[in-house]
Amino acid sequence: MNSFARTAALTAALLLAACASAKRNPVLDKYPPGVSGHTSVFYYDVHGRTVAELHADIRRLGPKIDGNSFVGETRSPMRWSWRLESTGGGGCSIREVSVVMNAQITLPRWTPPADTQPGLVAEWNRFLTALEVHEAGHKDISAKAGKAIIDRVRGMSAPCPMISSRASELARAIVNRAHEEQRLYDVTTRHGLTQGTAFGAQRYFVTVPDSLTLLAGPRIGTVRGVLPGTLDRVWVTLPAAYMAANLSIKVVDTTAHAVGDSMTVRGTIAAMPMSEVVDCGAPPLGRHADSVDVSIFVTSRLDAGEASGSMVTNTVQAVARPAGAAPIACRSRGVLERRLFELLLNRLGGSRNQS
Repeated sequence: MNSFARTAALTAALLLAACASAKRNPVLDKYPPGVSGHTSVFYYDVHGRTVAELHADIRRLGPKIDGNSFVGETRSPMRWSWRLESTGGGGCSIREVSVVMNAQITLPRWTPPADTQPGLVAEWNRFLTALEVHEAGHKDISAKAGKAIIDRVRGMSAPCPMISSRASELARAIVNRAHEEQRLYDVTTRHGLTQGTAFGAQRYFVTVPDSLTLLAGPRIGTVRGVLPGTLDRVWVTLPAAYMAANLSIKVVDTTAHAVGDSMTVRGTIAAMPMSEVVDCGAPPLGRHADSVDVSIFVTSRLDAGEASGSMVTNTVQAVARPAGAAPIACRSRGVLERRLFELLLNRLGGSRNQS
């Protein structure tokens, strides 16, 4: 009898099942014929209403291995045993092999609060499913090793004093190969990132187009504010505000009262470091915003407000374009949006009222 445990996890650099009542993913409970397997799922509860808050909680509460924080972890303790049968003349054979595996998978669990960031629940559910698939992959590698032990050890024949040690050596060799498969699995999947486990990295913040899009409504990172002036008065003031912000108006939709600018810059925009304007994540998936080309899409939309006031919605979309790598969606920090609002406000002679 022996045991085999493998730990595999997804790094928390990019942090991020669904609600506590979420249906159990069937991939967690699949085992090959002959292996007596059981999967226990252990949860650590995280809290937050935004991507950033959930990331912070996962870094704080997720599994810790060798001083590093992880999102998920899989352990696969395994026991094997067999029954010997005498074949006569001092020989024995192995007629029955039993492998029992009790996988232990650790995952985050989140119950969304009422004021959860729009779209976050769907992204969490997508992410969790991908993470379950990745961790189940680690479990499956161990289970496959268990099946190999059954197939290779069953039927072995040798002198009775030697057969158990030979069978044990074979079982350990299979386990050692499985250890290497676990390592290669993390290398080839980039700890699950190729399977979709990058929570919020490129899928949630924005689905960013390659050309300027005039947005129809508020989104994450927008700045909305009330301006003291009719819609027509604010409309004619927009070009001056854009010019003062070192922006130009390249797209106009007079029906929607929307304007926009787009550009690709490196290092700075509007005399500000790019990293103060957008957050493009951190390695391995992200890039520091000051070190790569970043395509910026700025839009402003006006709506008639109460009495003689108007509402402006400013939004910045951004995509980092590292050389030789896939584009990375960036999150606006709201700095440029607020600056546009304040420039409009100053020209209209009003007081600040923004959200």
